[in-house]
Amino acid sequence: MIFQIHHRITYRYDRPVIIEPLTIRLQPRGDGSQRLLDWNCTLTPTPLASTSILDVFGNSALQASFSGVYLEFCIEVNSRVETLRTNPFDFLSLDARTTNLPARYHEPVEQALAAHLHRNKADSQISEWAKEVSASAGNQTQSFLLQVTEQIARDFNSENRYGGSPLSPSETFASKRGACRDLAVLFMDVCRSQGIAARFVSGYIYEPNRVGTSELHAWAEVYLPGGGWRGYDPSRGVAVSDQHIAVAAGPEAEWAAATEGCYIGTGAESTIEYEVTVTEVDRHL
Repeated sequence: MIFQIHHRITYRYDRPVIIEPLTIRLQPRGDGSQRLLDWNCTLTPTPLASTSILDVFGNSALQASFSGVYLEFCIEVNSRVETLRTNPFDFLSLDARTTNLPARYHEPVEQALAAHLHRNKADSQISEWAKEVSASAGNQTQSFLLQVTEQIARDFNSENRYGGSPLSPSETFASKRGACRDLAVLFMDVCRSQGIAARFVSGYIYEPNRVGTSELHAWAEVYLPGGGWRGYDPSRGVAVSDQHIAVAAGPEAEWAAATEGCYIGTGAESTIEYEVTVTEVDRHL
């Protein structure tokens, strides 16, 4: 499938501010599951200088610096992406050490994945729930991943919460509700409790029946030796295939944030507006 994506973020300030150097992660990635066909990013005001980089986790990012004071700042991105993975389970083979739970990785792989295995605060209730799901899945990794994805989608209320960092896994588990980023972080913690490396993904989702605009979506990916990083969307209850467009990923949500930076202005307050549209495009156009 080929998608045209339009994304605009507008920051407004109630008094003039200085915009500090900014990192922008809004370029869809190119890999075995999707191909970036076209991408452009317009910043208003025009930056004094800008450069493209790969961040510490391999995400494409744009860094920009500014001169002057401003009341408004706008990021406008247009992307054209072809998604390629129609079968989310097209593994050639999986390492036997990770097909049964709790999972174990070959030592060099485990060392490389250390940040994606770390639990910031192990919640015993989440750990026990993960064990129960694992037992009901016959301690089989693939069945476990699907069951966790489906159960979170079924038993937790998915809601919109514009702005702010994800809630902790404990908060989301206790309240049985959360935005897509909250549910993704909970899913990651459940997986890590069973020894499965997981990372946070920001990106877009195609919703053909959606009315109006949306914002960035979030889900999770797990690392399966022989299968690589594979996506699961607990807010939708599905394994990720060709209707998700990944942008950035990291072991914690902040590493996949769309923007990273700050402004300087004594007493200044800001507001933010989002506009995201994802449209399927005829591949012959």
